[in-house]
Amino acid sequence: MTEDDIGAVHETTAATFEDLGARHGMPPHPRPDPAMAHIRYRHLVRSDPEGSLVAEDEQGIAGVALAIRREHIWGLSLLIVRPDQQSTGLGRELLRRANDYGDGARGRIILSSPDPRAMRAYARLGLDIHPCVDADGVPRGVDMPDGIREGSRDDIPFTAEVDLHVRGAAHGDDIGAQLDMGQTLLIGDRGYAVTGNGELRLLAAFDEDAASDLLRAVFAHAGDGSIIVSWITSSQQWAARVCVEAGLKLTADAGAVFVDGDVGRFQPYIPSGAFL
Repeated sequence: MTEDDIGAVHETTAATFEDLGARHGMPPHPRPDPAMAHIRYRHLVRSDPEGSLVAEDEQGIAGVALAIRREHIWGLSLLIVRPDQQSTGLGRELLRRANDYGDGARGRIILSSPDPRAMRAYARLGLDIHPCVDADGVPRGVDMPDGIREGSRDDIPFTAEVDLHVRGAAHGDDIGAQLDMGQTLLIGDRGYAVTGNGELRLLAAFDEDAASDLLRAVFAHAGDGSIIVSWITSSQQWAARVCVEAGLKLTADAGAVFVDGDVGRFQPYIPSGAFL
């Protein structure tokens, strides 16, 4: 993939997820802002050129795989195949090549949509499956906890310390890319969270009490708006408790987190869909 592909990759990705939502009876969501989505793609093409792959046919982009490596951790940021090319073997080949980018990695992470074909493919890679729930709604009765402030790029060294404790590899300037995408970094004494566009994007902390306060800070930051918290596995009971406490609705058809090898404690941790 090159930077010239970014516009077409965004359009193909949006159309593919709209098709997935329609097939699963999910309510339609607004398409991501292209200007913000392009920052993500550009960042990954530059940081992981060997893991950024596209497949083309006479109609243009037929499939995309974006894989990242941070220190010794490999992750699959995106795998999509245009609906008319699904079940042709193209997705399997893209996944094989993306997985090759992880050769020698100490651990692997994939966040999967509810698509049964995707989950079957990831299970075949030998990763362990951790089913998820989502939480969404307008938080009620949540005040901003003491000691939490809005962060900046100057706080990336601190986020790296937390990442090393939680998953064994720092996100590094992936945090900077999220800030460039207009998301907000919240910093506490013992952890951090990234939030934006009505979603929790990433949360990591040294302990569950700190993680719980950061999640409450995300809810307070949302004000009267709704919020979505994804990728809550059975290892993140603290997150489920805080979501229920704030009156959010839990749903259990949210896909799964796949992990393999040494990915650290992976708790308390809510991973990023884009940056794992």
